[in-house]
This record gives sequence, structure tokens and C-alpha cells, in this order.
Amino acid sequence: MENFSGQLKKYKVTINDLLEENQQLEARAKASEKDKMKGTMERAKLESELHNIQRLVDRIPPEVLAELKRGRHYGKER
Repeated sequence: MENFSGQLKKYKVTINDLLEENQQLEARAKASEKDKMKGTMERAKLESELHNIQRLVDRIPPEVLAELKRGRHYGKER
């Protein structure tokens, strides 16, 4: 009976260690998921900003773009 009690005690220690490790892993998983969500949201924000800038550039009249390009070449020659 004493041997059984000793084994039971070892199992309880092992189970408690595993439960503690499981809690730590769950906490790490939650933190990782939170970081992933934050990254996804940041990426979506940047893509939205890029889309807005592209729409702005697309609305610039071709004559203005041509003038800007000429001015840029003129500035390089100086």
C-alpha cells in the first residue's frame, strides 16, 4: 500500500507540473494570437493608406505630372 501511495504522489506531482505548464502555454498562445491580430490590423491600416495615396496620385492631371517630371530633370542638371 505504501508503494501505491508513493506512486500516487509522483503522479500528482507530474499532473500538477503538466497543468502549470499547460497554463503557461495557454498564456503564450493568447499573447501570440494578440500580436498576430495587432500585426494584421496594422497591415490593413497600411494597405488602406496606400490605397488612398494611390487614388490621390491617380487624380493628378497628366499635365501636372509631366511638368513635375520636367522640373525634376531640370533640377538634376543644375
